[in-house]
Amino acid sequence: MLILNSCADESFLNPSELSNVILPSNGATEYLEVSIRKAPIAPDGTTAKAKTDIVLTFVDIDPTVDGIGLKAGATVEVKLPSEFVNTGGGTNSIFLLQGWPQSPPALNPPPPPFIFPWTTTVDGNTITATLTGDYLVDMFGPGPKQAHLLLLGFENPKPGKYEIPIRIRPGPAPSKIMSGIGEVIIIPKSRPSIHAISLFSGGGPPPPFFNPIYQKVILGESAVRVGMYLWDKDNEPFLGVDLQMVNLSHGLLVQNGSTVGQVRIDAPPGANNYSLTTEGPSAEIPAFITGSPTGLLLVQFTTDSAVAGNYTLSFRLNNGNTQDLFVTVLPSI
Repeated sequence: MLILNSCADESFLNPSELSNVILPSNGATEYLEVSIRKAPIAPDGTTAKAKTDIVLTFVDIDPTVDGIGLKAGATVEVKLPSEFVNTGGGTNSIFLLQGWPQSPPALNPPPPPFIFPWTTTVDGNTITATLTGDYLVDMFGPGPKQAHLLLLGFENPKPGKYEIPIRIRPGPAPSKIMSGIGEVIIIPKSRPSIHAISLFSGGGPPPPFFNPIYQKVILGESAVRVGMYLWDKDNEPFLGVDLQMVNLSHGLLVQNGSTVGQVRIDAPPGANNYSLTTEGPSAEIPAFITGSPTGLLLVQFTTDSAVAGNYTLSFRLNNGNTQDLFVTVLPSI
């Protein structure tokens, strides 16, 4: 029988062994549903042989759902498979996010560099964030939900599926353990990508920035404009991309007369006077933190001033990913 508190590798137990685990008397283990995606600030975070730049999501990113409160002394630990090569060069960082990009709390006022309430350490292929202060639900927002691993000292393996475990100890030891395993897909070469970002979307700095993915507005108000990073299939900034609406709920993303993507709008019943516009074609800027050249597209959604409810905007690049935006319109008081 496996004894959790005497196991040499207790951090990363095989889920099939969990029924045989004896929990320590000072805590309990909770298991997390974990998903893994490419980070929004680089074109190739999950591409073979590129630098590792991924986001592990362990709580629903809907801001109405609480994250996991972390007290000073808490740890968030991620172990990369051995196929991920620690080159020993480059800066490695974890950013603990609240469900949207660029959303950790900063302990110092602007300008950057920002100071966050944790430190990052690397031991082989294990990356750990240790909290130096409290980062709790409702202190800065819904609380920690994601671990963004920006690992410039690691190289992605060959294409394939890889399991990555995460362990969260939400307080100093002894404390309960929360753990889960996510799967990342390493692709042979980069694909077109589009990502909503907090920069250029609402207020800030300092972090936490505005949430561009989930917005709430009062009836009659427009949603805040949203900035989108775009890269093409060659890791180059996707430039000159603009929007052409076909009808009220369907638009085309177009570059030089060719369709490179689609936009769909799902509106509440009765809504027939809403619109989606841009501030002109995507233009080149450096991406936040990485400095990677990217295309920036600024989009503005105007809701139907007479219809409350939920609006969903889906942006999809051909042969690439989809970025959904959610706007909830509340009845006026």
